[in-house]
Amino acid sequence: MIDRRILSELKAIHNQKDSLIIKAPGRINIIGEHTDYNNGFCLPAAIDLAVFMGVSPNDSIRIHSMDRNDEWDGTNAIRPDWAVYFSGALRFARENNFSIKPFRLDFGASLPSGAGLSSSSAITCGFLFALNQMNAWNIPIEKLTRIAVKAERESGLEGGMMDQISIFNGAKDHALLIDCQNWSFEKIPMLIQNYQWTIVDTKVKHKLVDSEYNDRSRMCNQIAKKCATHFGIEENLRIVYDLYSDHLFDFLDPQERVLVRYIFEENDRVRDMKSAIINQDTTSLGKLLYDGHEGLKSKYKVTCEELDFLVQFSQNSYASIGARMMGGGFGGSTLHLVKEENFDAFSFGISAAYKQKFGFNPDVFKAQISNGIEIVV
Repeated sequence: MIDRRILSELKAIHNQKDSLIIKAPGRINIIGEHTDYNNGFCLPAAIDLAVFMGVSPNDSIRIHSMDRNDEWDGTNAIRPDWAVYFSGALRFARENNFSIKPFRLDFGASLPSGAGLSSSSAITCGFLFALNQMNAWNIPIEKLTRIAVKAERESGLEGGMMDQISIFNGAKDHALLIDCQNWSFEKIPMLIQNYQWTIVDTKVKHKLVDSEYNDRSRMCNQIAKKCATHFGIEENLRIVYDLYSDHLFDFLDPQERVLVRYIFEENDRVRDMKSAIINQDTTSLGKLLYDGHEGLKSKYKVTCEELDFLVQFSQNSYASIGARMMGGGFGGSTLHLVKEENFDAFSFGISAAYKQKFGFNPDVFKAQISNGIEIVV
């Protein structure tokens, strides 16, 4: 979906011969949460909600947020919070002696921030894509993806590569089954007859860098090191699972066992989800979603009251066959698979119930699976 208002404003500003207007999508993740930084599997898909960027040659660097009516010059150490994702990319370019011609960049979004839909990754990936185009760096997408991961880690988030791979490589009506150990992916057709992927945004905003997200990543790294020492292998939970899963839990403490068990079970759910989608087995598909959420709630412990409420509503609704928390957790969104004919009733019902419980409405919208980053104009 192209946001006509944003696009019209960008076209009015960026109308030079060498101007670019870029769409960088957000993403949903069907299944496979917190597995990417553990070398596991995940199944994300790019969506139509996106960040739109207009870029033109200029006499100096100027980066302007249309939504916040705020700007940054690309050099000042005192910068707005939103500029951190641009600064990481610029720092990488300068440290690696990539030439950067002065530019003006304006950006706006139909993609909500803080909703677990990868708005920060969309900004980072879109900006690097724009720099690559404007400066003729000729960096292939695979390498640009790895640069985007490094640039985003500049913000302090110890995440994986799922968001960046899906944003750069998304395909309309397809999810990407990503093997996070080698960054390869397989396109999986996602047309599920008579059902609609639906996002419900709790409107509980979060900064993952200030939450327990990084704690989970560090704990998993520590477990991988512990396993590597015990088995004399590489620090990699995926290798541990493939070779030693039957002997794994004897030497881990109770908390470590729970975390590792979730990761292994979630990897299995990703592979099972592929089969369920290909076979149009909606019963299994829905169960996998609910099981995934339960694992995130009771084992990985990254849900919150609002997320759990939305999933429980879905479990009691005739209109939805599956739901789970999506994103890093501690707020953000839930993903639901809703019968197309009942979408309006589901949207009204879940909004009313949520408002009665928490005092305000969530945002409910359809997730249209789209292409990855592309030049619009």
